[in-house]
Amino acid sequence: MPKIEEIKIEKFASLGFGLGHLDDGRVVLIKKVLPGDVIEAEVIKTKKNLAFGSVKKIIKPSKDRIKPRCPYFDQCGGCDYQNISYAKQLELKQALVEESLVHNKVEIKAEKIIPGSEKQYFYRNSIRFEFRHTSQGLKIARHNYLDPDRPVVTDFCLLQSEFSNKFFGEVAELYNSLGYRSDDLWQVKIREGQKTGEFMFEIITTTNSLPYKKELIELIKKHPEIKSAFHTVTIEKNIYNLSRRLIFGRPIIYEKIGKFKFQISPESFFQTNSEGAEALYDKIKKFADIKFGDEIIDLFCGTGSIGIYLSTLAKKVTGIEVVPEALRDAKDNAKINKINNCDFICSDVFKLKISDFKFDNKIIIIDPPRAGLSKDLILWLSTFNFKTLVYVSCNPATFARDLKYFSEKGIIAKKIQPIDMFPQTHHVEIISELVKSS
Repeated sequence: MPKIEEIKIEKFASLGFGLGHLDDGRVVLIKKVLPGDVIEAEVIKTKKNLAFGSVKKIIKPSKDRIKPRCPYFDQCGGCDYQNISYAKQLELKQALVEESLVHNKVEIKAEKIIPGSEKQYFYRNSIRFEFRHTSQGLKIARHNYLDPDRPVVTDFCLLQSEFSNKFFGEVAELYNSLGYRSDDLWQVKIREGQKTGEFMFEIITTTNSLPYKKELIELIKKHPEIKSAFHTVTIEKNIYNLSRRLIFGRPIIYEKIGKFKFQISPESFFQTNSEGAEALYDKIKKFADIKFGDEIIDLFCGTGSIGIYLSTLAKKVTGIEVVPEALRDAKDNAKINKINNCDFICSDVFKLKISDFKFDNKIIIIDPPRAGLSKDLILWLSTFNFKTLVYVSCNPATFARDLKYFSEKGIIAKKIQPIDMFPQTHHVEIISELVKSS
């Protein structure tokens, strides 16, 4: 019999959780709740000093609670905060960043958080859905945060573009009209150039064959916005072990950030919010304070978008990236924009040696994965007399931890700026300008 308890939510925690306490004193983490909520909760997972729960009933709502705009919010894992106003979301993210800094004894306070763009909905340029058979036929579904094996059937998503919503519905309708009943269709994904109006469609199957391929391509051809379409195969339903086949159009689409044009391939990492990316890159540019003749080192450079965006004043930009496909895109993006002062090198940043590169008197840009940096990498960076180091992070916890490690090596945060690139979710970007202490 599941354990049910009445719990008062005391505060927000990381990753979209609200925090309360069970009757036995243990901390319990629950999603889709707000500080001040009194709820009836089911305990769904327990550890020695921690438990996880789900909301069964709101007994007394928080004064900040509002009605979510999306009817799927209570089950779908795509959003965390549609039940509070956007102004409150910004306050929450500011508080979580500052709490992480205090926890790691980082003395400098963060600047006031700024929105990445004016869009609070319909801002995502990339999204993935699953196929699901229902009594009404084949439907499109999103991740169920309580039960990953039972995706939430949805007719639309308020974070993606209206065209994406419409086209996903048309794909499901096509297969229903053709009597499709098999289970080899797994997922669909769409990527969008929000400034160019170009779309890339990807259909993912668990077998090598694509059911009704001819009919699907005919549907795609009805939409001139779709410039690229892939059939992707993953036998084991593993998004990291797959093969792709181009079935329509060209292998890339284009997006613009500021005056620069970037190609996006299926493997490319690209900022999920195109408008927000421009605000993010402008802030990086301001923190870097590039003067004519400066040299820039762009670590974890990905497809080269940051380095290219900063290249106009720099004497030279050197990007370092371990993923070959991303590096290929970076080199192509430099050619597309007629940038001649960017050089991209395939290497693992975590395994660089002092003998490999010299970063003295250079501007260093670091935009690592969510796990952040290693102590060894921070120690390595501390051996150089760099001009400025700009650290970009999407994880407040590892960001604050790394600032603490940097400070232990005499590298101090001068400014910290949170940017909300992902409204309605718990995610936040942070930029910091770091300098060597005198």
